[in-house]
Amino acid sequence: MAQNAKVAALTDELIHSILKFDPEANKRAYRHAKDIAKNGLRAHHYARTNQFDVQARFTGLDEKFRVLNRDDLADALDERVKEINKRLGKWIPECLSLLLQLSDQPTENSRVEALELLRPPTPPPELTWKKILEDDPYSDEEIWKDIDYGADSSEDEILAPKKEVPKLSPPTSVDEDDTYDPEGCVVAIDAAAIDELKEAQFWKHKAETEDEELGITELEAVRETLFMLAGLQTSLFHADRRVGPEYKLRHAMTKTANHLLAELGDIGRTVHQLRQWVKRPSTLPLIQTFEAAVSRRLHEYDRSLALLQQRYLVPEKPTAVSLLELHDNVRSLSRPILRLAQLITEIEPQLLVNPFVHLEILFDQVNLAQLTLEQDVFDFLSNIFFECLQTYLKPMRRWMEDGALGFNDETFFVFENDSGSEASSLWHDRFVLRRGQENKLRSPAFLEPAAQKIFNAGKSVVFLKELGIHTSLLPTNVEEPRLDHKTVCGTSAGSPLSPFSELFQAAFQTWIESKYSLASTVLREYLFNICGLVQTLDNIRIIYLSANGSVFQEFADAVFERMDNNQRAWNDRFLLTELARGIFSLELRKGQSERIVVRSIRKSSKSPSDSVKALTHVLLDYALPWPLMNIIQRSSVPIYQQLYTFLLQCYRSKYLLQRISPQSVRHIKDSQLRQLSFKLRQRLIWFADVLRSYLTATVIDASCADMKAAMTMAENIDEMSAIHTKYVARLQDQALLSDNLKPIHRAIISLLDLAVLYSQHCSSQAAPAKSIPRHKAEKSSRRKSVILSKPEEDDSDSSHVGDDGESAASRLPAAARSGEGLEGVDREFDRLLRFVTAGLRSVGRVGAEPAWEMLADRLEWEGKRDI
Repeated sequence: MAQNAKVAALTDELIHSILKFDPEANKRAYRHAKDIAKNGLRAHHYARTNQFDVQARFTGLDEKFRVLNRDDLADALDERVKEINKRLGKWIPECLSLLLQLSDQPTENSRVEALELLRPPTPPPELTWKKILEDDPYSDEEIWKDIDYGADSSEDEILAPKKEVPKLSPPTSVDEDDTYDPEGCVVAIDAAAIDELKEAQFWKHKAETEDEELGITELEAVRETLFMLAGLQTSLFHADRRVGPEYKLRHAMTKTANHLLAELGDIGRTVHQLRQWVKRPSTLPLIQTFEAAVSRRLHEYDRSLALLQQRYLVPEKPTAVSLLELHDNVRSLSRPILRLAQLITEIEPQLLVNPFVHLEILFDQVNLAQLTLEQDVFDFLSNIFFECLQTYLKPMRRWMEDGALGFNDETFFVFENDSGSEASSLWHDRFVLRRGQENKLRSPAFLEPAAQKIFNAGKSVVFLKELGIHTSLLPTNVEEPRLDHKTVCGTSAGSPLSPFSELFQAAFQTWIESKYSLASTVLREYLFNICGLVQTLDNIRIIYLSANGSVFQEFADAVFERMDNNQRAWNDRFLLTELARGIFSLELRKGQSERIVVRSIRKSSKSPSDSVKALTHVLLDYALPWPLMNIIQRSSVPIYQQLYTFLLQCYRSKYLLQRISPQSVRHIKDSQLRQLSFKLRQRLIWFADVLRSYLTATVIDASCADMKAAMTMAENIDEMSAIHTKYVARLQDQALLSDNLKPIHRAIISLLDLAVLYSQHCSSQAAPAKSIPRHKAEKSSRRKSVILSKPEEDDSDSSHVGDDGESAASRLPAAARSGEGLEGVDREFDRLLRFVTAGLRSVGRVGAEPAWEMLADRLEWEGKRDI
């Protein structure tokens, strides 16, 4: 019960100190506050530390040290843990747990050699008779010799007579008697001095009536004012720094003197508030540094006040006492400290929410002081700014040099988003910038222009650590440029001519470059020279984008032969993988072809030769090393595969058309049908050639050249990744593969499918007429009717065409006679070609893409010539 009463009393005292209002005035609020305090202070029973858990953690540390090849550290830790476990005491697990919580990266910060400093000095060996006799041996004969005790005696010596020292002065009473008279040591009291001292203590004087005012001298007013400014209690000024009405200057007008004292009191009140703010404790290092800087300025301010007091207490020359002069001196002396107090009043409510707001406001105030030519305020605030900035630079320096972040440091604008992310996405996913409201960066505004460089510098160091080359290639003794008032603003007496913001940004960029350039350059050279970034981009272009047309043609022909042979496993991924590796190994460097893997999405229930869309089921993958995957991101691979499929479909169309020789067309007896067949063959081959030429020469070659030129100029992975992403997006747009160009792309696929239909018609015409059973003929007729009227459904982007881009095969009627089928193909070709050219011109005008206009001109050229 006594404990509960004590807690209740302390709770009431805590509520009174925080709320600062009378409980009787607002009982409901007081009762609510008391309930909250009781809930927060309710007694808790905490369990003891689990000694087995502590022992397991030490065992884990031992294993970790040995895995990291720190056997010396593991042995030293094990020896000391065993030693402390031998001691009896119930608090041993708590002590060990505390040591575990205090540990900070022991593998990096611990040095076993330092343990020698804790070893107690070796005690001297014990002194024995053996050691004594070794140093000073003795013989038996010398022990029993008689000792002459009178040899050294001075009993018989004759003492020399003492010389009398002549006395230089006559004897005094002191020589005669050793006693002192205490009254002779007492100084006589000067009654006049005491009266003068009492008279000077004006605060002890009492007025005879309530309305009477006590007169004071100007020197007394100056002394009281200086005491008040220094934060001491005075009689002339009350606790709130108001002038007491009971005093007045004897030789000055009351209103004039009170006005000067009131202004001095305002200055003292502001300085006193600043002193009170400094006394409040803070836990954040940034605010603690700011408080320490303000405290030092207050100390310097007090020293300046002491020098003013010295002029009146110990004057070197006759000095006129003037309250007006003191007013001017104090105003000039206090102007910087008053500006600082005003600044703190503005930022105090925001410090808990934004711990670096004082840096932003200090930066703005320094710029303002330079513009208004307030030299003293400029020097004063700029020095405080750079002192506070050094604390903010510490986590920044640690991040840029070691790639390390402080534990739960919310004041720094970089944080680890996913520590378990794969190395292939390290650059983009593991670390992110901390942002606040409206997606604004959580950093001082003047650092935002350099925030991305700081972010990239730390990520470069982390990247090099993952590669294992951080300590071997980066020197550790690089001198860091200074970032202070002297370096930025110079040593001249006046303000610099250039704006402070520009001077700071220039100096800050120099500071960043000292840490950024080296790591970024090493990483860039590693990606280009060791990882082979350019060579990998060339390999991707060979595999996906037909950089070597003969090799790509050879691979495509091999796939097409398997399709046309109606093999059930034509898209078997193992066989196609071996096929691709064997063909592309002729163009790629040794070992690079082993990274190629062919994937088969699904197997179609229909014949693969019915449409070029069957090629979307076969995809190529090229395995990249993880450092390059941070540049060539996973999101780019599907676009490469779309381009590869699109090119393969063009090759497929041309492959089928080339298999129909002109001689086989000449065998068609109907001259009109033969002429139409020649026309369709030429138009379809021409379309396939124009499309392939557009993709390879106009789109891929030009974009790849621009991408390589920009890639060689990039400084970091961010720029490289952005260049590659822009390059892939440009390929997707110009190759008509983006979402807003799907109708045009589907129409082009339908045009390529017309080549498949034309090939089937010609193959059926060229086949020798044989007697076919009726049921087989009907089955074949039904199969052709299905092919012409219902094309294979596909879930890919190329499976459907809306509006005028509808699938060509689905629009053709069931052709019972070959002549009607060819005429339908010819009409569908004209319709789709007009749709494609009109669509290209429309999107070309909207998107301002000259490549689309160029393709439309080339496609319309055939139509105009035909007309």
